Amino acid sequence: MASPVIEAHDLEKVYEGAGAETHALRGVSFTIEAGEFAAIMGPSGSGKSTLMHILGCLDVPTTGTYRLAGRDVAELDTYELAEVRRETVGFVFQAFNLLPRASVMRNVVMPMLYTRVDPDEREERAADALRAVRLDEELWTHRSNELSGGQMQRVAIARALVNNPSLILADEPTGNLDTATGDSVMELFARLNDEGRTIVLITHEPDIAARAKRVIRIQDGLISEDARREDAHIRQYSTNVAEKDGDA
Repeated sequence: MASPVIEAHDLEKVYEGAGAETHALRGVSFTIEAGEFAAIMGPSGSGKSTLMHILGCLDVPTTGTYRLAGRDVAELDTYELAEVRRETVGFVFQAFNLLPRASVMRNVVMPMLYTRVDPDEREERAADALRAVRLDEELWTHRSNELSGGQMQRVAIARALVNNPSLILADEPTGNLDTATGDSVMELFARLNDEGRTIVLITHEPDIAARAKRVIRIQDGLISEDARREDAHIRQYSTNVAEKDGDA
């Protein structure tokens, strides 16, 4: 049986500074199975951004265990971590993070420049990713700064898909978009999930989180609620935040 894509066990993150400690995470545990579409939701300062950085192998927990696609991240060296970020996780950011003067095709090809993908295969795979996000082919030769916000986010999602990652990690992907365009991007995520993609989305917006099949709420560095949408019903699992705060 395949390992979960994400296995987080008792993650804690403590920042030292100015003679005081800041506890960003206070013992977070959950798993994400292959094919899930989960939203991690919380207000500013809740710990969700810290958690996102750990899930994306951009940071490490102070204590606790994180396994990504069956691999204990703590056991990976610098080169292996870079490989994981490049090939196992597809990142989608609020600010798109595209090269503004590069073409759409060049932006999507970029992640493959540091892999073993044959040069002749790169454009073919980039084209497949752009078709998957349904970006008009006539735009593929345009510079990314000539596109609308929604089109740029589709390019960013195509770039995230191009190495066929185990996990798509999206950080506030609709934050710079108007409501209608944001809805279109969320419909794209839902379709990709229906096709079998594992998606974890970070957001502070209830309307966006509600589009996922599972919502993990984080508050004061703790999971306060884990709700799954199964058919028309939602089962809720709550953590005793006050008790955990007392333990910390």
